[in-house]
Amino acid sequence: MKISQGIALATLMALSATPAFAFNLNDAANAVSGATGNNQQATPTAGLITAVGNNLNVTPQQAVGGTGALLGLAKNKLPSSNYSALSKSVPGLDQLTGAGALGGLGNINGLGGVLGNSGSSVAGNVQSMADVNKTFSALGMDSSMVGQFVPVILQYLGGQGVGGSTLQALSGIWGAGN
Repeated sequence: MKISQGIALATLMALSATPAFAFNLNDAANAVSGATGNNQQATPTAGLITAVGNNLNVTPQQAVGGTGALLGLAKNKLPSSNYSALSKSVPGLDQLTGAGALGGLGNINGLGGVLGNSGSSVAGNVQSMADVNKTFSALGMDSSMVGQFVPVILQYLGGQGVGGSTLQALSGIWGAGN
């Protein structure tokens, strides 16, 4: 079932890259919500994408891709116990850090090179802030946008009950300081 959800989300994201099939942040949030198996109400992950999009005035692809890149780096850099706690506080994060959510973005402006081979985990390819910056650039955003995403994501995660030590660790990983 998870594979079909990932395929559905990847398809929606691929279609959203085409102007004739463009959709808004609510559609992106609903797609994430549907992919996490919760069609009756918005999931915390869908809320995160909506918060990023609304606060930063970015496209759905940029909201999903930028957030996914940062969370992919977090998944690779946080101790597994911290990432596990983060995932429990915000169900569905793996939909943003895995190939299911970002795989459909692979054809945007050379983003496939950053993301790696289709079928491989996006999170596995985001090893540094340089990788995050490449992803942002491929999505049509300046690397300075990373600094705008970080506080929005941290504030949202804090509101979802993510602990201070995890938020501080994320802040350090993402270069936001204390």
